[in-house]
This record gives sequence, C-alpha cells and structure tokens, in this order.
Amino acid sequence: MQSVSKAQASLGKDFTVGGISKTGEIPLNSVEAVMLQAADKFMKLAIARIKQKKKVDRGNLSDMQVSAITQNGTKYELTVGYDKSNPASEYYDYQNKGVKGLESQKPSSSPYYFKEFWVSKNMVKALMQWYLRHKNYIKNEDQRKGLTSLQRKRKTIAQAIDPQKRLRQIAKNTAKSIKKRGIPRVGFFEDNIDKAFGEDFKKKLARALGQDIILNITQTFDNGNNSK
Repeated sequence: MQSVSKAQASLGKDFTVGGISKTGEIPLNSVEAVMLQAADKFMKLAIARIKQKKKVDRGNLSDMQVSAITQNGTKYELTVGYDKSNPASEYYDYQNKGVKGLESQKPSSSPYYFKEFWVSKNMVKALMQWYLRHKNYIKNEDQRKGLTSLQRKRKTIAQAIDPQKRLRQIAKNTAKSIKKRGIPRVGFFEDNIDKAFGEDFKKKLARALGQDIILNITQTFDNGNNSK
C-alpha cells in the first residue's frame, strides 16, 4: 500500500504493451497497424471516462500520447501515457485509482491513502487556482432573504476579510474535506485495458505475427516511494 506522498515522485509514467513473436523477420507495418489501432481505441475510451466523470479541468488528463512501436529481438513494445512536461504525469494515478479518505476509508480498493489531516501549502494553492478557474463553485453568501444565523455570521466574516484570505480559507476547508472523504476512483486506465487489448486485439495481432502471442501489460513507474 502506498501513501500519497510516496507515490508523487514516481508517478507520471505510462503503460507498456508488449507482444512476443516468433524468431524471424516480421512485417512490422502489419503489427503496427493492429497495435496502434488498439492504442487509439484505448485512449478514446479512457478520455471518454475522464469526461464522463468531469475530470477535464485544464484538460491535462486527456492529453495522452502513444509512442512509436519499438522492436527488441522478438519483443514489440508500445507505450501509452503522459509526457513528463504534462502536470497530469504527476497526479493521474491518484485520479485513476482514487485516494483513500482518512474518515471514509474509501475507495477501499485504492493503494493510495492520506496519512494525516494536515494540509500542505501546495495543496491549498492548487485548490485556490482551481476555484479561480471555477468561480461558480465558490458559495454565494450575498442572498438578501432567508439567511440563517450561521449564514449571517458567514456573510459578516466574508465582508470583513479581503477576498484573497477568504479564497485561501475556502481552499483550506476544501483540502481538509478531501482528506476526510478521499478522492473517488475514476478507473480510466485499467477499466479499459481489456476493452482495447482484449481477445479481439490478441487474435488480430496473432494473425499479423503469424503465430500465437504472449501479451504483457504493465504500469511502469520511476523508482521512488511516496508518503504524506
């Protein structure tokens, strides 16, 4: 099991698809066509899930890339993932697998978890920037009628402090709530692997190679652990 800060330095990496062929000269163009078609299907399915779950924000999660196919002996390799310059390379797997909340203990299947309620300056800063891009999510306390005593108190406090401090407090409260509830699992990677690289893909690739194949799909990370 990995805590959030243990995974951060190692995230951003990719998924590798490898097909094992017989020894000898293989027409790579046929293999490429099958593998790239499957990779394209995989990315479309993953992006559709991201949009369905409204995880688009700045669009970084949707900016997946596929590498050229390489051959090493009898092994063909194709990589689908994020460029290291893309911010999503640092956080995509938190959204993909979710992060277990301190109080909710959900999603229970996630290998990631929050370790403590303390929130970092970077997390608060990121949420402040998110709110500035989604201003409609900042609660409006300017209603004239039907205010509860708590709302009136909040309104008075909001008028007494400057907007930047108010935004920082909202972001800090949101960060604490996220740590309590956790980050829901989206599953845009592993849930779509079988759909794109399943039996139909294996049959097509076997025909292109002229024999049965051994298929290995792995999620690869840089060395490193995270914790928070």
